[in-house]
Amino acid sequence: MAVGNYPAAEFHKRVWQPQSLAEAWRLKQALKDQAVVVAGGTLLRTQWESGTAWMPPHLLSLEQIPELGEHSCTAGEIHIGAGVSLENCRYGADTPQLLKEACRHIAAPSIRRMGTLGGNVLSQAGDSLPALLVSGAELVWYDGISSIVEPVEVWTIHRKAAGIVKEQRILTAIRWSRQAEDINKTSRFFYEKVGRREGFCPSIVTIAGGFHVDSAGRLHQVRLAAGSAAAMAERLKEAEEILEGAIWSTRLAETVHQAVMMQFEGGSDSFASAIYRKRTAANLIVALLWNRLTLN
Repeated sequence: MAVGNYPAAEFHKRVWQPQSLAEAWRLKQALKDQAVVVAGGTLLRTQWESGTAWMPPHLLSLEQIPELGEHSCTAGEIHIGAGVSLENCRYGADTPQLLKEACRHIAAPSIRRMGTLGGNVLSQAGDSLPALLVSGAELVWYDGISSIVEPVEVWTIHRKAAGIVKEQRILTAIRWSRQAEDINKTSRFFYEKVGRREGFCPSIVTIAGGFHVDSAGRLHQVRLAAGSAAAMAERLKEAEEILEGAIWSTRLAETVHQAVMMQFEGGSDSFASAIYRKRTAANLIVALLWNRLTLN
């Protein structure tokens, strides 16, 4: 697509297909609120069909930008383009194991083949977020000038503080440093999603965790995260601090349960209350910690 002066948005409704990030950025600035950025578009389509979101006159498709579909592994990092499908993430040889498990629980196979990892992240309620938080993932953004790297944890904190303000940058990739991946390979992990039914549905609660156990049975490098369809995923720092350096016991389990109940927002909607989500997350985390600690 040639790049030049774009006409007034209201006169030319269309799907735009930029061939580069620079072109996508220029289109985004020109079309402003009259356009929405799409890749797989699975969640947006559902929202448009249900009438819960306004369908703008312009769609800015990123599917033709080559680097957004790259999935690579080097000596320094693992890199998954924001446009890589959830199904390809699930079966990618270099995809971190915790993210593979998350992708297995997201939607139905037909949706996973279209939906992208970037789209799941930008939904702000995606089931990949707890796994990304626990595995130490970073987001790579394009702001029209250069690439910016931001830890997923930092982004989630900022997004929660910003409320419903639309993300202005373009997400280009999710990455992990080799150091983070080496830690992940020696950790004990868990991931669980609870929905209203077994098949494709929004999550009541999605949780993830990871930790090491030393020869004395003490827990180290504890990472816990929880989210839901009604609340953006977050690290559960209070529970992590309680577990760090501790030896598992019934009393410790009770304390961790209380800490999760206190910190996790849960979120409330027509399907589940915040207190129900809090209790479900706390029960799951304690049960899965116990389960992983008893594994040989």
